[in-house]
Parts: sequence; C-alpha cells; structure tokens
Amino acid sequence: MTDSPPPSSRAEHRPSVAYSRLMAASAVGMIVFGASVAIPSVCLEAIGRELHLNFEQRGLLTTARMGALLVSLLVVGYLGDRLGKRHFLFWGAVLIAAGQAATARAAGYVALLGANAVSGLGKGVMEALVNPLVAQLNPRASARVLNIINGLFSVGLVLAALTTGEVLQAGGSWRLPFWLWVPPALVCAGLFLTRRYPAVEAAHREAGRPRRFLTDPLFWPLLIGMVLGGGCEAGLTSWGPNFVEHELGASARGGAWTMVLFGAFMAAGRFTGSGVVMLVTPLRLMTASAAACALVTLGLYFVEGLWGAWVLFALSGLFVACFWPTILALASDNIATGSASLFALLAAAGIAGCVIFPWAIGTLGDAFGLRGGVLLLPGSMVMQVLVLAAASRLIARRGSR
Repeated sequence: MTDSPPPSSRAEHRPSVAYSRLMAASAVGMIVFGASVAIPSVCLEAIGRELHLNFEQRGLLTTARMGALLVSLLVVGYLGDRLGKRHFLFWGAVLIAAGQAATARAAGYVALLGANAVSGLGKGVMEALVNPLVAQLNPRASARVLNIINGLFSVGLVLAALTTGEVLQAGGSWRLPFWLWVPPALVCAGLFLTRRYPAVEAAHREAGRPRRFLTDPLFWPLLIGMVLGGGCEAGLTSWGPNFVEHELGASARGGAWTMVLFGAFMAAGRFTGSGVVMLVTPLRLMTASAAACALVTLGLYFVEGLWGAWVLFALSGLFVACFWPTILALASDNIATGSASLFALLAAAGIAGCVIFPWAIGTLGDAFGLRGGVLLLPGSMVMQVLVLAAASRLIARRGSR
C-alpha cells in the first residue's frame, strides 16, 4: 500500500498537523540514530573488559551493526517508494529500540552481535527513508532543511556521548545508557504512524536507470571515495573513545569527550561545507580535507597526552565531515541529477566502508597494537587524494568535450 496523498482543501489543517508530526519524527529519528552510534563506542572499553573481548571482537560489533544497516538500506530504499514509507519507518524505529534493549540485556558475545545487527537493521531504514521523506515534505527548501536534519545526527552523537560518559564516570553499568535511549526511539516510532504521508509520483519511482551511471567512468572513483570517506568516519567514531582509554589511560569521561568533540566539529564541518563550496570547487575542498585529515590522523600514532588526542579527534571530525554530502552532490551534478538510485548505491558504498574499517582497525590492533591499527586512517586519506585526482581528470575531460 502506497503512502496517502495530502487531504483536500476542506481539511487544510490536516496537512499542517501531518507535516509537523513527520518533521518531528524525522528530527527525533536522526537524534536517536546519532545516539545509537555514540553509545556503543563510548561503552566499548567497558564492554570489552566485562566480556573479555579482544580488539578484533570489539571491531566486529560495529561491523555487525553496519553490515545489517547496509542490507536494510538497499532493501528498504528499493521498496519504500513502492510500498510506502509509513510502516517501514515505524518498524525501523522499533528495531532501534529493540536493538538497544537487547544490547543492554546481552549476557555473552553472540547475543551482543545479534543485538547490534538488530539495531543496524533499524538504522538502515532511517538512512534509506528519512532524507527522501524530508525532501518530499520540503520541495522548495530541501537543501536547507536536509542540512538541518542531518546536523541533528551529530547532536544525538554529542548528547549520548555526554550522558554515557557521565554514567560510566559515576560508576554506573555500561548497560544503563542503552536503556535510556529506548523511550525516545519508541516516541519516534509513534510519530511515524502519522496517516498522512506525501504521495510518491510514478516518475520518481522510475527515476534513475542504473545502467546510465554504472557505465559512467566517473561513477567508480566517486564510489571508492564514498568507501574511503565513510570508512574513515566510522573508524574514528567506533574506536575514538576506546583509543584514548586504552592507549592514554583516559577515564570513561575522557573517552566520552573524545566523541563529543569529534561530533561537534563534524557538525560544524557539515553546516559550513555548503558555504565553503561557494568559494572553492567541491573537489578542491575534498582534496584539501583529505590531505589535512591524513596528517591529523597520522598524529594519533604519536600522540602521548589526552589533550593532544582531543585536538586530533576534533580536527579529524572537521576534515572528514565533507566527504559524504559533497561526493553525493558531485555525483548529482555530473552523472544523474537527483537520481535516488544513484544516491542509494553511493550511500551503500559508504556504509560498506563503515563495515570494513572498524573490523580492520581491530584486527590490525591485535597484530600491531591499537596505534598501529589507526594507521589505516591516514592511509585511507592518502588513497582518497589519489581517487579525487582521478575524478578531477574525468570531470575536466568531460568539460573539454
């Protein structure tokens, strides 16, 4: 069953109520999304100690979550416009709540992996459908409103990191923060049950033929760029608190502030990115950011103090922020304007990076120490510079025709 169209003019108050509820649901959903990413990262050291997990096992928790997210993103992204968004979004929020509760109750590693996968399925729904829904609700101001909605992800990241760090610092169980964010997820689910959703035009369902851009040479460097950018971001978020606690002896509060600073600076980077591209080209912005991010993340191998690590993680958040939205914009401008299929495939590539990098850092950490593991991050940014150079040549060649 497809989403219901807006009601007729005789009930003009209803679209207003539905709009407000759906925008509120989207805002709460993105905050909960960000929170559900931050909590496992801040708690990772405590979880590892209690359940006696090595670095590889800790990394696999994020991999399980992001792998399930990737599957959900692709399936729900395809079905959402065809079957309607309402029930998918409701059950997506419920799955996030269920995953949080199951994590809090997990008694062993296998149960913990399953709980992370359940949470990831719900997050995939949010990734697939919230942005298209917001764009439909705000057709004349989609860029502005989408920036605000996506900025709320980082707000959730910061709020959850702060509260979780304080709970752990006070001696509370790592399980408590997961319970604290179950009610907001359920509130979000209830808001998504609004009956009136914007109707999906048939043209939008058919937009974006994959063959058109899969055969475009520019698509492939952009795809690789999404893997590298998403992977670097996930590596920083999933290992940041654990890194400062394990390598620098920081407290749980110190680990949480690592996430707070990273999230705040990432939000700042995304909010200001649209202004920066008015002054320089998107490719120059990303190339400079990749080079700076390579230097900053390389510093993590050598850092000896908590304050220095905080500065490095904050700057990492600032420099890694631009890749996801800017690569999508570059693809839209040069391959297929506004193609939902194009965006879904590139987003899936970014999520694939989020699956691979946390596990890879953990595996390298077991072999060479966690400082050795994080060397994957500057290496990925050096590769990003090369990938962006290839994309730049392809775009220049296209413009000269």
